[in-house]
This record gives sequence, structure tokens and C-alpha cells, in this order.
Amino acid sequence: PPYSADELCDILGERAKIAFEDGTLEENVIPLCAALAAQEHGDARRALDLLRVSAEIAERNGEKKVTEKHVRMAENKIELDRVKEIVRTLPIQSKIVLMAVIIGEENYEGLTTGEVYNIYKDLCRIGGVNILTQRRVADLISELDMLGIINARVVSKGRYGRTREIEISAPMKIKEVLEKDEAMPNLKNYKPPLQSKLL
Repeated sequence: PPYSADELCDILGERAKIAFEDGTLEENVIPLCAALAAQEHGDARRALDLLRVSAEIAERNGEKKVTEKHVRMAENKIELDRVKEIVRTLPIQSKIVLMAVIIGEENYEGLTTGEVYNIYKDLCRIGGVNILTQRRVADLISELDMLGIINARVVSKGRYGRTREIEISAPMKIKEVLEKDEAMPNLKNYKPPLQSKLL
């Protein structure tokens, strides 16, 4: 069952007595770890991970005390690791769509589904991978959005109708994961088509 922030504080407090010497944790560290974990399903493992990774970061930086700053850094690291793991386990078609989004973001302003699809088709041709329909690619974009890897919001283009503008969270780290993937097309010399703007 999900724990409340107060319950998580108690759990972390018990653990901290065993794992840390007195005075190693700033007093707001445990409440912050508990509050962050409570916001996310009240998961005790998540709270313990935050505390552990915070301490690892402080130790790596040669600092004697674990502070709120370390907890914030730990939260970012855990989230990034989660995203990387999701990306690693995606099917190849989703990975190619994701790479198309990254390339589009690097080269275009206000990236749309149609532009992602054009880059996606190029990448499939380079890699000898079957090209899915634009409808199916739009579905894959929605799935990536639900996983929290990209952010796709609907915008109105006036008389040109509506489209989705797509952004990505942590593009450089995700790109690294994709570039290490053996199954991905080799994109060393790929340049996307020039962006044509109707408006």
C-alpha cells in the first residue's frame, strides 16, 4: 500500500539511524525524500533510493553532510536512469521515432508530427527498416508521451488546422543511449530536410 509522507519519514528515520552517523544528514533531507516519494505513489523503495543516491552524490563530491541539494540531484539522476532504462527496452520502431524527434529538435523550431514523420522515413530507409504509416507513428509518439520521454502538445495553426508540437526531456542522454544501440541505423552523415514553415 502507498505510504504517507509522515510514514515514509518514520521508515527513513529508522534506516538513517543504522546507516548514517549523527549529524551526517541535514534535518530537512529525510522530510524532503519522504515528500518526493509520497508524491509518487508513496513508495518506500523510492524514498530509500533517494536517500541512498543523495548520500552517494555527497560522498562522491567529498562532502561531509548530505543536503537538500544532494536530494534534488539524486531525484534528477534517478529519473534520468529510469528514462534511459525505458529507452533501452523500447522496440526498434519507437527508438527510430525517438531519434527522429531528437534530430528534429536539434534542427527545427517548433517540431510537428509531420516533420518527425519525414525524418523517421529517412532513418528507416537508411537502416533498411519497414516504414510505418503516419497514423501508426503518431500512435508511437503518443506512447512516448505517456512514458514521459517526450512532451507532445496540441497547438492550433489557424486555418491550417491543429498539430502536435513535440519536445523531448533530456535529449543528449537519450541520444547517447540510442547511438550505442546496435540495431539503430548509422546516422553519422544524416542531415534532415530543411524545415518549411507554412506560417
